[in-house]
Amino acid sequence: MRKLDVVAQVAQRTGMPKQTVLKSLNAALAVIAEAIAQGEEVRLKGFGTFGVRPRRPTRRCNVWTRQLLSIPSKPMPRFVPGKILKQRVANNLTIVELPSGRLAIRPRKSSEAP
Repeated sequence: MRKLDVVAQVAQRTGMPKQTVLKSLNAALAVIAEAIAQGEEVRLKGFGTFGVRPRRPTRRCNVWTRQLLSIPSKPMPRFVPGKILKQRVANNLTIVELPSGRLAIRPRKSSEAP
């Protein structure tokens, strides 16, 4: 689902014009991004928490030159899903094994129990 798909569904559910919903969504995302950029957490009860956490410094090897590279620590955005979101995803989706042996996520059939 893309941003415009979200806008279309919100507009349909609320009866608001798509342009108004788009402006509102862009404003909400801008507020969240600005707060995170300032090191604040944004908590949306039932949905989740947006925040920042430091990424540890690491060492990597350049496969072409065999030279060790030091990658410094840096702040990274993070999202921690809330309890209600986790439960909703767990109740509506299931993990299935494909014939190739890989795992995939599929919608849960109504006859399946969580």
